Amino acid sequence: MQENALSYDTVVNYFGTETIQERFKYLYDKMQEYINERSQQGKLVVNEDILQQLVMDYFTDVYRLKEFHKIEHINITKIVAYEVFWILRRKPLQIQSESSDSKLVFANEGFATTFIAHELLVPEETEPLSSDKEAEFLKFLQHINYHLKYRNVDKQCLEVMLYSFEVGKFIS
Repeated sequence: MQENALSYDTVVNYFGTETIQERFKYLYDKMQEYINERSQQGKLVVNEDILQQLVMDYFTDVYRLKEFHKIEHINITKIVAYEVFWILRRKPLQIQSESSDSKLVFANEGFATTFIAHELLVPEETEPLSSDKEAEFLKFLQHINYHLKYRNVDKQCLEVMLYSFEVGKFIS
């Protein structure tokens, strides 16, 4: 049985260089924002080579998904789950060698948690949460962060976790 090899050229031709570069820039900017908001400049850096690999892995997965299921678009939950999976797998946020801040050890998991919150869980058009709901939401984010740090996660696990939260918003 011969396996069909998938090249990055196929993926780039399918999505286009501009789309891939835009995703790279978007994630890079989000990671820089994460670093800046925590005043970690000089301690934490985005490794651009690793980020490029992450972006290509993400687009390769999406390409395979679209081709296998013969679909044109995938939902936001799947997009975020796949991106977070590759962030956790590749770890593009790197600690500078001269830094010894133990808080930085889980920088990629911390970034992934805030990325999930911003991309999926707190859309801009959402009304502000009451203090009780905000406390519940922060507890949920702490649980996600713990899960991302200490549990084995795959794309499907992340997708069902995020989808369950979306369903919970409608039910409550």
